[in-house]
Amino acid sequence: MTDLLGDTAGLIVDWDGTVVDNGRRRLDALRQALVPYGLTVEEDWYTVHAGLPVRDLLRVLAGERELPVEEVVHASRQRLLNGPPPAVITATLELLEQARARRIPRAVASSAAAVLVHTGIERLGLNGLLPIVVTAESVARGKPAPDVYLEAARQLGVAPSHCLAVDDASDGIAAARSAGMRLLTVSGTTLVPVT
Repeated sequence: MTDLLGDTAGLIVDWDGTVVDNGRRRLDALRQALVPYGLTVEEDWYTVHAGLPVRDLLRVLAGERELPVEEVVHASRQRLLNGPPPAVITATLELLEQARARRIPRAVASSAAAVLVHTGIERLGLNGLLPIVVTAESVARGKPAPDVYLEAARQLGVAPSHCLAVDDASDGIAAARSAGMRLLTVSGTTLVPVT
């Protein structure tokens, strides 16, 4: 793998679509949870909004329509927790392992629910690679605000400008950019710099 870390002092990765390839599973779980309410999610729409915290995504989707957001979140989350573990994105895993070998501290900064991230880390055996998890639940504002990335950098003890962020979604890229971090994104099966 090309040395994408450079002089990075801290590595912060998104979870969904960056560490794990679970976009299809998340979309399917959300679609199933919305069936009782007569709402559907188109894949193109979901792809654009996938970086939002799920409650924000549901509010945008519902518009003026009444939707029991917490019930939908719970139903979707249960489907994800009870399903098989997602596949790991190899390029991100290799970058995390390279960072660990160089003793670069690592964290997750995600819009996903903490229970989903922690369960995924545990089920996939990634505890040693990702010791710190910051989610939208633990900050004032979710992505595209920089809060999750700034909090992850704080917990790593590294200035944001010395961190490398990896995110696949436009809202996450905007968040990391606002935090002043160098950026990579997932492109197919590789990681590429965001300019």
